[in-house]
Amino acid sequence: MNNFIEKTINGIQNIFEDMFYSDEIADKKGIMQMIDPRVKLISTLIFIILVNSGKTIQFMVVLLVYVLFLAIFSRIPMKEYFLRVSVISIVFTGIILIPSLFNIIRKGEPLFYITKSIYITKQGLYSAVMMMMRTFMSISLVYILGLSTKWANVMRSLRIFRLPQIFTATLEMAQRYIFLLLEAATDMFLARKSRNVGKITSSEGRKFVAGTIGHLMIKSNTLGDEVYSAMVSRGYTGNFITIDTFKIRLYDWIWIIFNIAFILFLTVFIGGLF
Repeated sequence: MNNFIEKTINGIQNIFEDMFYSDEIADKKGIMQMIDPRVKLISTLIFIILVNSGKTIQFMVVLLVYVLFLAIFSRIPMKEYFLRVSVISIVFTGIILIPSLFNIIRKGEPLFYITKSIYITKQGLYSAVMMMMRTFMSISLVYILGLSTKWANVMRSLRIFRLPQIFTATLEMAQRYIFLLLEAATDMFLARKSRNVGKITSSEGRKFVAGTIGHLMIKSNTLGDEVYSAMVSRGYTGNFITIDTFKIRLYDWIWIIFNIAFILFLTVFIGGLF
């Protein structure tokens, strides 16, 4: 039980560290940090569509180089970047794609024989590599956008898509509630740990965890009304107001023109799109 409490506390603290770490990166002077959040959001969505529309390895490799340079010049810590993105895109996706490598699932030319009747096909391996590259770059683009842009600015940028205010308000409130309830959970686990004397049985540990979950549910329900009332009393009308002002500047136009030229280069000289 003690190990469980310690692991839970450490896990919650890591989440808070990631939150402050993201804000610190968003304040750096990098390529993505200097772009208007609205332009960043639209360009990220466009490149995610391009990534998932590519049909050749050459096309995907050029895009991969583009994404890696974007991460470097946005001053994203590369060690954490590769670790977090690769775990999902290569490890998890790769495990899911293992059956598609074999001729039992997908017929094709033999590449490597496992038995006389079971072998890995060229077509299966090609599809698996393409899928992992798509996943890696898609997650990378979202990861770079998230680290280089503050959450409030992302929410405000979503207005250009004419989404209902209730949608963006729910996302904004969800983030605030998550960290608020995580802080409450941390306090509860620390209080329990500081009062522990001797060993705790498994049944007592389960009762504590169940009680913690129930208390957080009750607290979140009460807290929702209190937070909303506090927001309304301070002038909240459903619109998000941020310190940063959104304005398309010369740097944004240079970024737009560069990306248009890059996409044309991919389409005309590299090919493999759609």
